[in-house]
Amino acid sequence: MKFKRALPPESIQPLRVVHINCVQLDLQRRTATVDGRPRKLRTGCWMFYLPELEMKLFHAANGMIDCVHASRPDENILQQPAVDLGSYTSDDWRRALSTPLSRRLAEVWTVSVLLWRAGLGPQPLGVCFVQRLCRDQREQGPTCGLLTQNVYSLPRKLPCRIEQVRQAGVIPDRIKSCVRQQLRGYVTDVCSVVGCMPDDKEQAVNELEDLLRNASDSDLLSFLNGSMA
Repeated sequence: MKFKRALPPESIQPLRVVHINCVQLDLQRRTATVDGRPRKLRTGCWMFYLPELEMKLFHAANGMIDCVHASRPDENILQQPAVDLGSYTSDDWRRALSTPLSRRLAEVWTVSVLLWRAGLGPQPLGVCFVQRLCRDQREQGPTCGLLTQNVYSLPRKLPCRIEQVRQAGVIPDRIKSCVRQQLRGYVTDVCSVVGCMPDDKEQAVNELEDLLRNASDSDLLSFLNGSMA
């Protein structure tokens, strides 16, 4: 069998908007409970994945995105301007950790659609809102994320190249995790301190951000369906 680096979509699965009351995470035990029911958990630095529900949700704190990696700077370092922290500065971290959930979800949705259209990523299947996130017995406020195809249900392909990501209309993350950490040849890791961004899609991102904050599920779903065309 000859594997390809891109597998353009042949069909579109229906999209949906999902609301959840509470997600509880125990990162040490790597367990998750969703509205009282245990679920399998795969967790990353900026997002965590619930494969049975096809949900990829943000680690969050007080309405902003959060990071659970050990490299996350202490608050006193975050308050200092332009401290060099290796691949990033304190300014980079501060911008990332002060990004509203709705803004980053709008960016990640747009990036995911672009990658899917180009045959480089799984199909985004909708969005999910969580009223309460409890992480390691601490209340973190709300979170949200996108529904996305499980790449283990998709045909294996060759890993894509960074040039293909750019050609898809996506600006790669600064440390190029998007291509270094592919799963079965698919780009699934788009979040980082300086994460993947859609190129020249500011108007669409702004519109989606506003809908995520204010719109009814039906209006939001209409926009999401339109973005897949």
